[in-house]
Amino acid sequence: MNVMKASGLEEKFSSKKIYHTILEAGGSGQLARKIIEVVKKRYHEDITTKEILEIILHELKDFPSVQARYDLKRAIMTLGPSGFPFEQFFGDVLRHYGYKTEIGNFVKGKIITHEIDIIAKKEKSYMIECKYHNEAGTSTSLHPALYTYARFLDLRKKLDMPWLVTNTKCSQDAKNYAKGVGLKITSWNFPKNESLQKLIKLKKLYPITILKTINEDIREKLFQTKIVIAKNILNYSIEDLMKKTELNEKEINKILKEVRIICD
Repeated sequence: MNVMKASGLEEKFSSKKIYHTILEAGGSGQLARKIIEVVKKRYHEDITTKEILEIILHELKDFPSVQARYDLKRAIMTLGPSGFPFEQFFGDVLRHYGYKTEIGNFVKGKIITHEIDIIAKKEKSYMIECKYHNEAGTSTSLHPALYTYARFLDLRKKLDMPWLVTNTKCSQDAKNYAKGVGLKITSWNFPKNESLQKLIKLKKLYPITILKTINEDIREKLFQTKIVIAKNILNYSIEDLMKKTELNEKEINKILKEVRIICD
């Protein structure tokens, strides 16, 4: 049994992968096994990973918090299209891990002035370049790794290390190059224990795009006030949120309830 990935490549169908992903999203083993059986019954030649995702999400409709967490990758992909919310999001993620971060700074290098997506400090200082994709199946190639390190060479007297962050996978060439020059990489599934999805799931730092109770207009208003992580909404009073979103108290309470359920 093979499935077609968004990249156009085929991979073997893995019930084990579905099982563990549902468990990670908060579902039970019994629920995971039931859904795997549904997926197998609806399997057909040339089935895509997107079709499988839709089947799973439909079967999780009675478990909204599990459904939302299972759909994390798509929530990350809808942070765009500008890419700035992703920079803000990753900066916020790092702050939850003890980093001090600054977004969108201009730093004078030896030769030219550079706009740095994120400057992060924790024992060392990092020049972070964010490469955001809003299309599934898009891989971050060697080129961003090359220009990230090239920019760092002009700034290495002011910052200690270069860091490339992406919401998708990185090509093997990019990872090989990064290892050779000392470029730190964080991608969707790499490195294994410090990948983007691991950093998010470990501390439940889900983006606000995971919430079903807010529409695109409200999402943009929250982005503008630099609220990008769902659980950070809980740091604000109902009155503050009403001012920021122009929603009424009942609507705000509905959002807060969903945040608590997903982040519990």
